[in-house]
Amino acid sequence: MITDEQVQEALDRLNAPSKAAHAHGRRVKAEHMLKVTKSLQMKKHEGSVAAQEREALSSPEYLQALDEVVQASIDDWLYRSKMDADKATIEVYRTQQANQRYNL
Repeated sequence: MITDEQVQEALDRLNAPSKAAHAHGRRVKAEHMLKVTKSLQMKKHEGSVAAQEREALSSPEYLQALDEVVQASIDDWLYRSKMDADKATIEVYRTQQANQRYNL
């Protein structure tokens, strides 16, 4: 059985989604910075566009930016999963309450 306290905790987390919002913003920024990093690295090299891109994609700066995208995406997904779990907790609680009313 889900308690009133568990539901209140879930509601509190859903009503204050600042961590989730920051995680999402960090993911979006990291994705854009990946493009910026690629462009900056391409500018450092001469030759065809394909050669510039090859060098940019293999640069340590690009790989670091890629790691940041991966970590930001993981964090974003984890916070979204927690929010989904909180929503499910509330739905189960509502069902329990409806069943109790029906059985009275």
